[in-house]
Amino acid sequence: MLSEEEKNLIDQKAADLNTQGDLAEYVTCKIRILNDYIDQKSELSEQQIEDILSELVGFFTTSLHIPLEAGTKILRARAYNTIHRESDVSQLSYISQEHSSKARLGRLNQEEQPVFYGCIYFSENGGVNVAFSESNAKVGDTVNVLRSISTTDINVHYVGIYDHVHRQSKPRFMPTKMFDTFKEVYQYQSEQYTESVFLAHVLCDAFLSDILRRKDSGNLYKVTSKLLNIFSNSANIDGIIYTSVKSEGDPVVALKTSTVDTKMNHESCDSYRITNDYGYAQYRALHTHFGEIKSDNSIVWSENT
Repeated sequence: MLSEEEKNLIDQKAADLNTQGDLAEYVTCKIRILNDYIDQKSELSEQQIEDILSELVGFFTTSLHIPLEAGTKILRARAYNTIHRESDVSQLSYISQEHSSKARLGRLNQEEQPVFYGCIYFSENGGVNVAFSESNAKVGDTVNVLRSISTTDINVHYVGIYDHVHRQSKPRFMPTKMFDTFKEVYQYQSEQYTESVFLAHVLCDAFLSDILRRKDSGNLYKVTSKLLNIFSNSANIDGIIYTSVKSEGDPVVALKTSTVDTKMNHESCDSYRITNDYGYAQYRALHTHFGEIKSDNSIVWSENT
């Protein structure tokens, strides 16, 4: 059942947007401009990209945050083409502020913007395979895995969730009750908005979902890297959840570094050597070492015998 606050939000948007003409065509034009830039068919300034995205997100999405409850398990992996085991947790978590110049442009981070990327996992093997794929691990690589757990709710926006509703495709990790709430929002919007305004929302969510699932090419990251700041500009929002590009359907997160410091504990580490890459985020790996995290965040490794 939708809350009055959620209904009021949609009602207010309906009162504003329903009289604005053909907004579906307007959103289509904005999406085309961004896609042409991504495909390197045109040029846009940094400010133009941010303005278009902010307008799309601000007017044509209905953002409800998802609380990742205390106890949520998160993996982060780093791959090395030599035998290597990090000696400190900081090397496996996020790039520290003093070394932010090393942060390269990424899917959800801008140049010199440290962000924590991680995979939510429910089973040991499944989670590790997603982490391997997200770290672009290759046969022969050593992969260090950091295992963390949330200590309180982490509030994230699911970018493009209404595209899943539109396609009647519930993310497999999402509880049915939660997905039903998004379905109710979607239904209420269809009732309150004009056909054009509702279609504008459908198109916007489809576009955002699409660009977060695309493989990197052209100017893609110059667009997607701005989404984390736009969606999490509120102090109570910790980041974004989306599905893995390389392991379709598996949940991954991009979180503010302050969230990692205040809402997560790093519990242990593991080191693997990749022996087979079967494709489709399926690997065989030797679990060579366990890592114990000490109070000073150093890692003491022991061989897995």
